Amino acid sequence: MASRPLRTPFVGVAVVALVALAVADRVVSESGVSRGLFRQEMVTSAPGSAADFGVWYCSEGTSLPGEFAEHSIVVANPASQAVVARIMIFPGSLSNAAAIGLALQEGEPIAGQDFIGRDPVAVTLGVSARSEVVLNLSEVVNAQFTAALVEVDSGTAVVTQRVQGPTGFDVVPCATRAAQAWHFPAGSTRRDARLFFTLFNPFPIRAVAQFSFVTDDGLREPQSLRGVVVPARSLTVVEVTGEVPRFASLSTTINLLAGRIVAGRLQLFDGSDGLEGLTAGPGVPQTHVQWVFANGPARAGIVDHVMLYNPTQQEALVDLVMRFDGFRKGGLHPPFEVTVPPQQRVAVVFDDLGTYPAPAAPYVYSAAALRPSDSGFWVEATSYNGVPIAAERVGAAAATSSPAGVAAEAGVVAKASRHLVAGNRTEGTEVDLVVINPSPDSIAHITVSSIAHGQLTPVAHLAPQEVAPLGRVVVPVNELLDEEVFALLVESSQPVVVSKSLLALSGTGLSSGTAVPYNPISL
Repeated sequence: MASRPLRTPFVGVAVVALVALAVADRVVSESGVSRGLFRQEMVTSAPGSAADFGVWYCSEGTSLPGEFAEHSIVVANPASQAVVARIMIFPGSLSNAAAIGLALQEGEPIAGQDFIGRDPVAVTLGVSARSEVVLNLSEVVNAQFTAALVEVDSGTAVVTQRVQGPTGFDVVPCATRAAQAWHFPAGSTRRDARLFFTLFNPFPIRAVAQFSFVTDDGLREPQSLRGVVVPARSLTVVEVTGEVPRFASLSTTINLLAGRIVAGRLQLFDGSDGLEGLTAGPGVPQTHVQWVFANGPARAGIVDHVMLYNPTQQEALVDLVMRFDGFRKGGLHPPFEVTVPPQQRVAVVFDDLGTYPAPAAPYVYSAAALRPSDSGFWVEATSYNGVPIAAERVGAAAATSSPAGVAAEAGVVAKASRHLVAGNRTEGTEVDLVVINPSPDSIAHITVSSIAHGQLTPVAHLAPQEVAPLGRVVVPVNELLDEEVFALLVESSQPVVVSKSLLALSGTGLSSGTAVPYNPISL
């Protein structure tokens, strides 16, 4: 449901939020220090009922009529009592990175950069028990770009953002941490693409960011992006398609020379070169040696690949395992060995990519011959020589197909016994829930419940559902629920990985990503 925002005095909310930011950066779980520390490594997670609050950063979207990624925030409350969400909305506009950095250092005004110095707008939302509230940010702020800092007085509430435009939509959980480095394995600046990075600094001191890009030609560090100043309590947006040459495929790292930020990506393709779609979301704040991808589709017309990005100075040796649906004990092909050179990326392709931009040889490997054409699968990537990497999965359907779209999602590095998936809409959209059981020797029993209209309702056909060791279950939500707007709570007898897929039934729209885990632990 949509809600009319209640505007509140900014100063009071700002003080509360800044205190919350300081506390949120500490370990909040006294019952498990290791769990708390691991949560600090993840881009998104929820502390659960043991915590009194949660802080969320939502930085990828636009809030002007006619823009390409209309930004809305979804607050989902699975608890049996109402919660309050205090939201600060930060206006931003497209920046000239070089001009901003130079002018701020010299204390000069910046022509056309009206977002600097504009105060955030504070609103308060009440969220009833077991329900969702949607806030369209354009109802509160008119700005080319917007970011939101959301503080909820509950550790179980989850905040998701939705972006929608002429080229498609995406639904992705907001981040729950800031960091000093952000990695984006996938990206393109070819002629039909636009690539934006959002630099959200909700803190009271300024930050300075440095961009580096990896392409088929090697490492690039444009002079204009070596010291991008992000003022305190502001949103700065950089369109790199105007700062770097046209590359079919590139990976990006944003390092902070000072301060911390939440960095996100907006990537769109306009359909002029055979691909149309919109994808959004935060980057990867930390590299890892193990990544899991739940969403390997079996749908005709959707092609799939994984980008393995190595931002380090050492070679990464990666085993990639595909585990197919319908096989006993997580049926698999022998590991597919991939070498990722230092400061380079490699695409592992599971289908004919068609019009999707990918690296050129030798930075692309094909695994298409290894999979049955009618079988879905999940993927595990492990750097067996211990060099950590960042990894993303990209799914795409050509602009000439129906539906069309592009979806990018970071891999999963954690498992949990409870997950929440918010922002689901079945009207005109096919919703699938994907659960994988990473245990090699025990069955997981899962229960899925819908959250809507004050009710927590178990899905009758899944009471409970078994997931075999190293197996995967795909739940066709549309076929099991009559609700049009809802959240899903997934509870399991042991830690699992949960993801979702949203596919427009016509036109353009494809979204995939992980559910929000409560108190996750390492894979």
